Amino acid sequence: MNILFAALGIFILYLLQRNLYKRSWDKNLRVKLSYSRQTAVEGEEVALIEVLTNDKRLPLPALTVKFQTSRDLKFINSENSAVTDLYYRSDIFSFNGREKITRTLPVACEHRGYYTITSMALSCTDLLYIEKFSQLRDNFTQLYVYPRYVDIRRLLIPFNQLYGAVLSSRHILPDPFEFRGIREYQPFDPMKSVNWKAFARTGELKVNLYEDTASQEVCILLNLENHGYVNHYDILEENIRLAATLSDMFIAKGIPVSLQTNGCDCTSGLPVCVDAGTGAGHQTRMLQSLARIDLNTAPAHLSAQLHREISRGANLPFVLLISNYCREDFMAAAEEIAKNSAGCQLIYTYHKDMLEDFKPSQQLYQKTFFWEVEHID
Repeated sequence: MNILFAALGIFILYLLQRNLYKRSWDKNLRVKLSYSRQTAVEGEEVALIEVLTNDKRLPLPALTVKFQTSRDLKFINSENSAVTDLYYRSDIFSFNGREKITRTLPVACEHRGYYTITSMALSCTDLLYIEKFSQLRDNFTQLYVYPRYVDIRRLLIPFNQLYGAVLSSRHILPDPFEFRGIREYQPFDPMKSVNWKAFARTGELKVNLYEDTASQEVCILLNLENHGYVNHYDILEENIRLAATLSDMFIAKGIPVSLQTNGCDCTSGLPVCVDAGTGAGHQTRMLQSLARIDLNTAPAHLSAQLHREISRGANLPFVLLISNYCREDFMAAAEEIAKNSAGCQLIYTYHKDMLEDFKPSQQLYQKTFFWEVEHID
């Protein structure tokens, strides 16, 4: 009989603690996953920080936190993880009441990209490790891994030549925000430049004078088509690094830079496009856009995009083409761009065994820089 009462008592205690955990295990339980910083560059290291707070007296004997992210992020501590199409991680914590735990997971940023963690799965056992309770929570954190810059020493001479070509093709225009003075009206002056207040005061036509400003834009056309080679992501990544480096160098010189590419954004699935601008904020937008390019999404032919630009009939700025793809469709479009823009330069990226495929016209050949990329298997 005593055994029966003891068993009944144990069963009642089990039911009580089970119901208590079922109702309260997730109350005042805060779990946050966040990166130590939101931006990094290829080759750098960041940390994913797990902060868990059990702000109640009820202990949690075994709380499991599960999340998934891209397999391109390399977690240095690979325990409690699995890698397939994604990186899956499961961490277990044991809590006392009113306790906070912080865990730091070092992450090596080996690949350019845009990485997010959008949710996490929580599960907890009761005090006897018999029942299990689970919950799915939202948790948004993001990490931009920017493309690293290419060797500036290697790029300096080509860039100086490019910069000289941009300056030689620029147009000098009056800056309406920099007033310099007034002068006598001349027959060739447009009426919109007449200073009517000076005319009312003196009875003579006067025109406003403004400081001159250099109006020139560089448009980077980034072609991410593969030239029939298998898994040549190394050369496509180098194209992206060149675009990032050159945009920064031109912006540092005060030249507005825009970007067009057939590479697709991993968030929208659309080709990446950045309007012209200058300054540190604009370079950040450029780097973020380049980081989000998904090379696993097959790009459309850039030649079709170039022909659409030409057909608009607008005056194209100085165009900087970056491509390892050199088939007839692209070469023909590149030659048309060279004829219809303020200036044009092609950067041809290649492995040393690819030069025989490059057969441009003599005119385009003279406007080509050759950039050899070390082959990585």
